[in-house]
Amino acid sequence: MEIAEIPVWEVNLIVYGSITVESTIRFSEFKGLRLLDPFYSDIEIRRNRFDSGVVATVTAFAPSGQLAREAAILFFGQTLDVLSLQINQPLYLNFNDNRSGSNASHNRNNHASHNTLRRVKKEEWQDAFKEARLLASTETTFLRALSWYRKGLHSEDPFDKFLAFWNAIEIVASKYHPPIPKGREKASKSQTWESFKALWGECENWSIIQGQKQWIDENYEIRMTIAHGIQPIDIETVKEVTQKLDAIQQVAHKFLWDWRHQELNPQIPPHLRDMMEY
Repeated sequence: MEIAEIPVWEVNLIVYGSITVESTIRFSEFKGLRLLDPFYSDIEIRRNRFDSGVVATVTAFAPSGQLAREAAILFFGQTLDVLSLQINQPLYLNFNDNRSGSNASHNRNNHASHNTLRRVKKEEWQDAFKEARLLASTETTFLRALSWYRKGLHSEDPFDKFLAFWNAIEIVASKYHPPIPKGREKASKSQTWESFKALWGECENWSIIQGQKQWIDENYEIRMTIAHGIQPIDIETVKEVTQKLDAIQQVAHKFLWDWRHQELNPQIPPHLRDMMEY
């Protein structure tokens, strides 16, 4: 099939969470290249009439509906990863077309309605789309960390939340960490320690966990316990993990935010710069 003949599909996606929009938002965003011509996704975001959150319609170029659906899920999901960090709200993407019946009921039960909703402006959506495209082109590892952070926000299982927030930190630290001093084990604990130091200086000056020199070691051990089943999970483990969720979420958010704005300097490829209108 010639690229020019690839059909355009409209994919409907539902975002559950404590967000809304003031009115229906419409815009186009750069998505990629079709031969030498840029192509864009047309995006419409509107209030969810049945629940809290929003409904989005995204266009996708693809030879089949299934591929269009998968492309839209990836494209919009990466935007939600960025937006979750920017507004620090849990956002769950539902891509099931069945809006009634058992599947919709299951989603409503597991992602309860919210009485207080954060209005997301058109400019915030556009900034999130642009940032997602930039990171997808230049810093895929950091974008993957944002995906883990969003999973941590909307997960209900305390172990899943803990692992997701820790993974978000560890992925960035393992990729971008400063050199490990000689004599130190070059494992994720050392990588995280040096990364925290790069951002916040000595431990006495760290954000949120100021002076807590054992924080990385303790949370690393909990991560190992949960992920690898080193010891049986009992009520005390559940209690310990639950008590640490607030701190690890705050640290993960602060770490990702500061690393993006202080350590990363992604550059748009020259042939895309004018097209993306940065």
